[in-house]
Amino acid sequence: MTAPSAAVRPPSAFAPLANPVFRGIWIANLLSNVGGWMQTAGAAWEMTSLTNQPIFVALLAAASTLPMFLFCFFAGILADRFDRRRYIILCQLWMLLISGLMAVLALGGWLTAWNLLGFSLLMGLGNAMNTPAWQAVIPEIVPDTQLRPAIALNSAGFNLARTIGPVFGQILLSLVGVFLLFAINSATYVFVILAMRVWKRPAEAHDGLRQESFVAAARAGLAFIHNSSELKAVLARGVCYFVPGIAISTLLPAIGRFALGLDEFSFGLLYTAFGVGAVTGALSMPLVNRLLGSNRANICAMALHAVAALIAALVMQPIIFGICFGVTGACWMMVVANNNTSMQMILPHYMRARGMAINQVVFFGSMVLGALLWGKIADFSSVRIALLVSALSLVPLILLAVSIRIPSSSSRRP
Repeated sequence: MTAPSAAVRPPSAFAPLANPVFRGIWIANLLSNVGGWMQTAGAAWEMTSLTNQPIFVALLAAASTLPMFLFCFFAGILADRFDRRRYIILCQLWMLLISGLMAVLALGGWLTAWNLLGFSLLMGLGNAMNTPAWQAVIPEIVPDTQLRPAIALNSAGFNLARTIGPVFGQILLSLVGVFLLFAINSATYVFVILAMRVWKRPAEAHDGLRQESFVAAARAGLAFIHNSSELKAVLARGVCYFVPGIAISTLLPAIGRFALGLDEFSFGLLYTAFGVGAVTGALSMPLVNRLLGSNRANICAMALHAVAALIAALVMQPIIFGICFGVTGACWMMVVANNNTSMQMILPHYMRARGMAINQVVFFGSMVLGALLWGKIADFSSVRIALLVSALSLVPLILLAVSIRIPSSSSRRP
């Protein structure tokens, strides 16, 4: 009789940072995201200065996410057909340019509600073109065993920036003006460009480039998703959460300024609360997934989000709201990271950018739908009522998510 093999210990949450390439790109992306969140918080606050209509706040959120819905699949096809490293650099240059133009407009006093929406749409376009390629390169940098913590660290870095960026941004906003936030964000894209130039993609990552026409690549991507029950289940569960779950973030500027009566600095602290929660969720995810399994962890996160949003809507007091917002950050992080990991583990290399692009289309399409829905409800009633309805609507959608079976998939396809 052979002795049983020792259990393989899962990698720690920080294991991928031992990889110098991943660490360099992660730090560069962290700095870029700090600048991005400075700009996001500053633009949201500036919009409430330009107009007091909640629908414009919702439109600002939709403007940054709508391009993800419209162009992300197109971007995924390009990222599967061309060199992802050069492609990412081009996307970073585009966003550097748009942020720089926004800084010029703000400095000259030429910002309006409408051109702020327009430039946010162009920034969203850059993000849409960049995201599938960015997500697809992670498995090229880290081994399979570190994929889940690497994705969680990427999300944690994004939310760590969400913790830091808005606070510094709102301080600079009150002292100097919103133009400085746009200028700083423009400069931070340089770090990502330099990090990507240093990285050398493995030779096997170039296999299959340009072997399909654009139309054939699009058809193959759609057919792959259509024929995969695993992928469709992951996407369906995501929709159940993201449409109602985005309400609290979408309405945050209007809630902070009009319902809670906060100043610029206190408003930045609300973004920080979400970021702290999200980072906490990322770091605790390996343990939670080990105890519950990723599917149950996501269902529990959805239920906890509903409770936190309900309390926030009923109490509507700054400290309680900040705590609840932090809890929703942890829940959001858990669901997004687990969904992204499930997609990465199912998708083969040659289909990865297209598959992740479809994931992003569904993700951001849900967010656009939710932003417009909750913004319109807030316009008709109030931001408090909109948040209350979103929290209650999560209850039947959680039950629907439980009924959607996700076949187990422990390894990535070749």
